[in-house]
Amino acid sequence: AAAGRPIDTLRLRLEPLCAGHAAEMWPLLTDPLLYRHVPQDPPVSQPWLAHRYALLESRLSPEADQEVWLNWVLRRREAGDCIGSVQVTVLADAPAFLAYELGSAFWRQGLAGEACAAVLQVLRADFGVQRVVAEVDTLNEASIRLLERLGFTRAALKRDADVFKGRSSDEFRYEQMLDPGGPTAGVGGRSG
Repeated sequence: AAAGRPIDTLRLRLEPLCAGHAAEMWPLLTDPLLYRHVPQDPPVSQPWLAHRYALLESRLSPEADQEVWLNWVLRRREAGDCIGSVQVTVLADAPAFLAYELGSAFWRQGLAGEACAAVLQVLRADFGVQRVVAEVDTLNEASIRLLERLGFTRAALKRDADVFKGRSSDEFRYEQMLDPGGPTAGVGGRSG
């Protein structure tokens, strides 16, 4: 039930991802700037993106006891526009993996940090997640700063983690332990 509820923060409403969000997200996700530090390319078409979102909308991997997929679209509360998304994969008896994407027009405004902080609170309170992992290209300085502001610590370096866009990519692994009784770092949010 918690996976299907929106999350409100001071400036954002995080809506559980559904296929209907593809039309609004498509223009954001075609921006090549979003893919400088990740081993993927923009979605091939809006119908393809809608199909992918429809699969994720189930919130469960095909092996339902293995993974829970939590995905939210970020909507600015005042303007009402979609500006990005936060994705979490919760694994049984393992850490949860956090990722996010934010349209380049909305960078450096604290919006990704606000959204991720709210998601971390929901992971702890509603899903009992104790450890969250984020993997980031070592050249992605903005994401590294964001993770550190959220209270993540650098746990490992993986050399040659991937090859994309004509270069070998090294990755940092960041981790955060979520205190079951206390708040997470960053800006608060609430489900509802």
